Amino acid sequence: MILSGVISAAYAQSSQDAQPTPPGTSSGTSAGASSDTGLRSSDPGIDNYNQLPSTPESITPLRRNVPFSSTNYGKPRKMPDKRLVYKGRPKTPLRGALPPLVPYPGSTQAKRPADPIASPPPPPPTVAQQPGIPRKKRPILEETPYAPTGVDVGSLRLTPFVEVSGGYDTNPNRTADSNSPKGSPVIRTDVGIAAQSNWSNHSLSADIKAGYSRYAATPEADRPDGAGTVKLRLDATRDTTLNFELRGALTTQRPGTPGLPTSLDGRPLVATYGASAGATQKLGRLEVTVTGLADRTSYEDGKLLNGTSAGLSANNYNTYGLRGRVGYELTPGITPFVEVTADTRVRDNAIDPSGFARNSNGVKAVAGSTFELTRTLTGSISAGYAQRKYDDVRLPNLSGPAIDASLVWTATPLTTVTLRGTTDFIETTLANASGAISRTGQIEISHALLRNLTIGATASLSNNQYRGVDITENYYGAGLKAEYSLTRSIVVKGSYNYERLKSSLPGADYTANVFMLGLRLQR
Repeated sequence: MILSGVISAAYAQSSQDAQPTPPGTSSGTSAGASSDTGLRSSDPGIDNYNQLPSTPESITPLRRNVPFSSTNYGKPRKMPDKRLVYKGRPKTPLRGALPPLVPYPGSTQAKRPADPIASPPPPPPTVAQQPGIPRKKRPILEETPYAPTGVDVGSLRLTPFVEVSGGYDTNPNRTADSNSPKGSPVIRTDVGIAAQSNWSNHSLSADIKAGYSRYAATPEADRPDGAGTVKLRLDATRDTTLNFELRGALTTQRPGTPGLPTSLDGRPLVATYGASAGATQKLGRLEVTVTGLADRTSYEDGKLLNGTSAGLSANNYNTYGLRGRVGYELTPGITPFVEVTADTRVRDNAIDPSGFARNSNGVKAVAGSTFELTRTLTGSISAGYAQRKYDDVRLPNLSGPAIDASLVWTATPLTTVTLRGTTDFIETTLANASGAISRTGQIEISHALLRNLTIGATASLSNNQYRGVDITENYYGAGLKAEYSLTRSIVVKGSYNYERLKSSLPGADYTANVFMLGLRLQR
């Protein structure tokens, strides 16, 4: 007993050095208690271990009323919490790669009011989440959803069309009002094709149209017409291009035109065709173009009412010219230019049937600018002076101001206004007259009521002044039109045109009204 008490006292002393003494218990009392029977759960003063100070060594929760032997005094057994025991994640089959991290959809949307019964807050944007169902993209609206798509032939895009119209013309022959003109139903057929290349370098474009008007009550008024151009651009170098063009036009001569026999039967044909070749050189912002021109004008022999032939082909002539142009690009949308054209006209017969030598030389000089202002106003305008001198001294010089313009104004996304103005020096076979200066102005307004319904209105004025004789002609024109596209390939068209000629030549005035309704097939 004496030995046991000594050992217990020594152990208790060592324990007091390692652990703090519980409050309310002195070191002597602890030693005396441990020397008899050891600590028991029923002893007072040792039941509540929570009174021990909080130290890093005593963070682990302790259970109350746990019996300890004398050898474990001050060192309670640390019972691990089952909730803190990590037994490892159960094995699962191998999964694929995790989806990319995407922000939580709610993080970019407006915050909603808090819901007291709502689920836990959404995860932060860095938490990976399975992508949701993608939204269907809104279709892109086309500017011209009913425009023809065309047909690809190699590297060319072709857009052909056929149009058939029917209506009524109150004055098919455009005869004088005093002659009580006879109206007639009319059927008109138009065909055409346009082409555009899809080359990375160079460019080829074409636009060819032809039509024929057939009058049921006045077959002598039947007439064809047409026009076409083919343009080729070859890019020789980055700053040098070669330009080539083929052009042609077909029309008819109206009975009653000054210089034609008054007893002419029908409408003789007039064909104009030619070609040009030139080169353009860019020197920084400076652009220089030189072009050579060659054209031919051919007249068909007419037929008189008495059955004899009228030799109109004696007035055929050729035109050869050279045109130079210098432009300077001030801004990407404005390029002023100066252009000079010199040409000579040589007739097949040096002396015409009236006894005049009508070979002539002409020169034309203009200054202007091409421009594109925010895509609302585009086009070109020029003004200058032109003069033509004839070999026959009896014929006065044909000279005067030359004004040309072509402007397109997009007033609104649905409304377009087009202005055109031209000045031409035309030939004539009228005795004592050298020719006529023709000035034409036209305005056209187009408005899209719907994406497939377009209406428009036109107005035009032409003035012809003959030099050498006192004859002046004024043409007035107005019209309405509408186009309704059923599909990209089918278009319904309707139009009304008013024509009026007032001439100082007695008995030459006329009035005509034309109503047409047609169907256009295009590709």
